[in-house]
Amino acid sequence: MLYIESKRLGRNTVIGLLATTFVILIQGLFIAGKMIQHTDKLSESLVLFSDTQVEALSLKSMLINLRKLEKDILLYHHSPAELNRVIERWQMALTDTQQQFSIVESELLESNVQVKASIAALNVSFRTYSDGISKVAQKMAQSVDTPQTEAMNAMAVYKKHIYSMEFQIDQIVEAAEEKEVNSLVQLEQNKTALYWALGWFVFFSVLFSVLLSAWIFRKNMNISRSLEYQALHDSLTGILNRRGLVAAMRNNATGVVIAYLDLDRFKLINDLCGHTVGDELLINLSKSMNVLCKKADCTLARVGGDEFVVWQNNRYALEGMQQVSEQLVELVEEHHFQWLGQKMSLGLSVGLAVGQANFELTELISRADAACRIAKIPGNANVSNYEESDPDLLELRRQERWAAQIPNMIIENSFCLYGQKIMPLQQDTAHSHIEVLLRGLNSAGDIILPGEFLPAAERFGLMPKIDRWVIETLLDSNLDTQSHFSVNISAHTLADKAYLPELVRIVEESGKAHQLIFEITESAIMTSIETAQEYISNLKALGCRFSLDDFGSGFSSFAYLRDLKVDYLKIDGSLIKVLGHRDSDTALVQAIVSMSLSLGLKTIAEYVETPKIANILQQMQVDLGQGFGMHKPEPLDNLLFSPAKILKCS
Repeated sequence: MLYIESKRLGRNTVIGLLATTFVILIQGLFIAGKMIQHTDKLSESLVLFSDTQVEALSLKSMLINLRKLEKDILLYHHSPAELNRVIERWQMALTDTQQQFSIVESELLESNVQVKASIAALNVSFRTYSDGISKVAQKMAQSVDTPQTEAMNAMAVYKKHIYSMEFQIDQIVEAAEEKEVNSLVQLEQNKTALYWALGWFVFFSVLFSVLLSAWIFRKNMNISRSLEYQALHDSLTGILNRRGLVAAMRNNATGVVIAYLDLDRFKLINDLCGHTVGDELLINLSKSMNVLCKKADCTLARVGGDEFVVWQNNRYALEGMQQVSEQLVELVEEHHFQWLGQKMSLGLSVGLAVGQANFELTELISRADAACRIAKIPGNANVSNYEESDPDLLELRRQERWAAQIPNMIIENSFCLYGQKIMPLQQDTAHSHIEVLLRGLNSAGDIILPGEFLPAAERFGLMPKIDRWVIETLLDSNLDTQSHFSVNISAHTLADKAYLPELVRIVEESGKAHQLIFEITESAIMTSIETAQEYISNLKALGCRFSLDDFGSGFSSFAYLRDLKVDYLKIDGSLIKVLGHRDSDTALVQAIVSMSLSLGLKTIAEYVETPKIANILQQMQVDLGQGFGMHKPEPLDNLLFSPAKILKCS
């Protein structure tokens, strides 16, 4: 959920930043466009105002030129030729001035410069002036004797119009100039307004960016805190997990005491009731245990499916932790719950360990876990303290070391096969066969007895690999066709349905099925009786035989013995080695032999250590015997008639 929220936040953040950038860019482009638009518009207006001023001044200049030509007319009125030329120039100047009036009128209309006197009034004044001066000039051209004073007075009547026009033109120039100044001021005002608008927009954009960044930061901090919480706490129960425990106990300079808790029979709850019920049970138990731990100033953490750790920051509080552990055991045992009307309960095993200052947490938890496993051994107390000299703990450590070595020993073929003869005790009994035994080899080639490593293999589920190695090694060898071999199959292998087809294939391809006798214990059969029956039926179909090992040491059920279709019944050595001491021991073995005869089974006695026991077994009609009194185990290749060797043992 946090991943989705974090992903959504990241996407929204990108969208927000892109949107902010886009808006800033659009606003910048808009303001730039507006600035260009205003500048272009005002620039056009300035050009128009400037043109109006220029044209108006040009018109005024032409009017001044007309006044000059007036004087020339008066000056040359006694010279007809010169007067005519001046009048001609006057007429041309009048035409140009008339055209300039049209240009000024057009500029005024285009620039929208407002003056008191309209251009039409100027035209009227100009026509009045031009017509009047023209009449005076024509009269002077017709009469050379016209007095200059009279002509001057006559012109003076019309010259007032030109003065008025010059004044009005000056007003036009001033109005255009004022418009030009106002346009420049307007341009500056527009620029200032745009700059202010841009400034405010930048301010709000920055403010928005800051607020967005603050929101993103806060959301990221919330997500980070949530992720950190989830990383350090168990998602189901809400208490600390293994990582949280490591973080809480890091850099501890005073030492701690921890209790490793393992719920007993919790897997049974999951298998019977389902994981949903198991999870609900864990949640309720965790709440109750956490309350108890907090009252004792301890911290509870879940480090596995049904495993917890309680720790206290005081290495001298072992006695207090022992009391807390016992209270937790009582709490769990009294925590009953109903499922489909059936009352169910759990147990709790606890291992305690003390860590000195600057301890190694992994090693400390490993010690507490080892003590917890000691507490799980039937007959032991529910709470166990870690002690290096504890025999159970030493044995557990030894088995753990062997469990780590066995897989490599299989890969490196650091095993060899031994054999012990199972010999006939009766004259009419078929020939003997050989029980295949396993020995280990150390790096120096010395023999390692099976009692060293087989308990570890059985405890840690490694027996199937050893069984396969023994069977495959035996069948891959060039065996004497006259010999028969008894091979043990462990309970773990017998419970593995997936291995049966492979075993059938291996035996069938070897062509040695008639030479094989598979030994299975009655305890292994009772663990998975249906699978055992499948093994027996499928392998017997190939020609293999079966021997029921250690009969009399466990269930000794005659009902399943009838249904299993085994060929041999191997009486457990615990019943054989006491023969001759009490009549009841002899009667018990005799009952087994009689039952076997009635079922058509051959009997094998283990632990035949003395001739006395052998004689008793002969009298009981036991078919075969095995033990150091009859034959001591030796390398298997020494027992074969074939020159081919299996695996050399020193």
